[in-house]
Amino acid sequence: MAFFALVEHRQGPLTLGDVHDEALKGEEVALVIKHALPPLPEAAHAFTAQGADLCRRLIGDENTARLESWYFSVDDRLTKLKFRVLGGDTNPFETGRPRVDYIARPEPRAIPYYLGTEGNPPPALLSPDTLGPAPITLPQTRLLRDTAAPGEGQWTTAGLPRSSPNDVLMAKTFIHPDRTRPYATVAVLLMDARRIRLHMSGGTIDPGGDRGVKGPGTIPADQYAGLLVAINGGFKGPHGGFGMYADGKEYRPLRNGLASIAVMKDGSIKMGEWGKDLSWSENILAVRQNAVLLVQDGQVSPRTSEGNDTWGYVQVDSSEFITWRSAIGLTKDGNLLFAAGNSLSAEALARALWAAGAHTAMQLDINSPYVLISAFFAQPGGHPDAERFMDTMPDSPARFLKTQERDFFWVTLDETRYR
Repeated sequence: MAFFALVEHRQGPLTLGDVHDEALKGEEVALVIKHALPPLPEAAHAFTAQGADLCRRLIGDENTARLESWYFSVDDRLTKLKFRVLGGDTNPFETGRPRVDYIARPEPRAIPYYLGTEGNPPPALLSPDTLGPAPITLPQTRLLRDTAAPGEGQWTTAGLPRSSPNDVLMAKTFIHPDRTRPYATVAVLLMDARRIRLHMSGGTIDPGGDRGVKGPGTIPADQYAGLLVAINGGFKGPHGGFGMYADGKEYRPLRNGLASIAVMKDGSIKMGEWGKDLSWSENILAVRQNAVLLVQDGQVSPRTSEGNDTWGYVQVDSSEFITWRSAIGLTKDGNLLFAAGNSLSAEALARALWAAGAHTAMQLDINSPYVLISAFFAQPGGHPDAERFMDTMPDSPARFLKTQERDFFWVTLDETRYR
């Protein structure tokens, strides 16, 4: 079968300035081979989903939160000691075995040339219809430590589905936001909002099960062909009562003052504070709320250090837990960001998002094994291969291809607005 191959040869992340492009004649299939994350064994974690839920039933929510606070404090001290003695990797995108992504070859596009010798080209030749859409603008990143780790703050397409240096659908980078924890790493995924569609799905239990509102908890199989990435949703329904509307259902009432992300019926994405920047309209398809904004109007929110009801529903200040955290955001240009990382406070996560170019951002779920970003690679049989976005993420990357008890976000390719 004739094919098109883009092969990334070099060890380590490939920057956007490095292009290895070999085009072979053929119209049917594009074969993209990229470095990807190596497979890891499933790790055992002290606070699994089942363990945490059991503790809440036996000793109550507040006592469980206190126990978690103690555990995270001890774990943080042990992690610091381990890194001081043994060192460790600080790049979450270490290369592993190659990934193969089978995608349809795009239709060829005619490129006009102006051969006139006088004056400017006719305006019709300079329209988006003839020149094509402008490429995504990569955000300017900021350094939060004195010295950057190799690759830190540099956008790359290596190991991402349907993305290459000369066709940037998605790009990724990482930020170290904490000077006292050099191993704390936030990996950030950037997506061209003109070329994707963001979906929200309620879980079969959360966030609305206690109210008798159950979601599908699945990605429909007919969406697998265009599936790109998925990320966990927000907190459990009773844990803060943060609102969600999706799948044509109100899982929990939307509340003013909360960080909110909304998907409109035309596919556009909006984010802000509910009741101030966003409010209900008939054009809204889905909304998820979670705590307060991490980044607001291009600045780290001063509320990231607040505790209690701001970041949960117990008196223990979960914003100070040093643990796995995740977030979703938008750049000033309106492009979508997913982010996740280890050994983070809420404030450290906010700083990392700001450093990666987030104009607005909100925290999603926290703790292992809930935090997960999966990338999906199309395969000939129709069932995509799943890979972790970070090689240290604790859960199986194929989790989102199964029925989920908790809500989550997923992204598909949709270029109907790419013009």
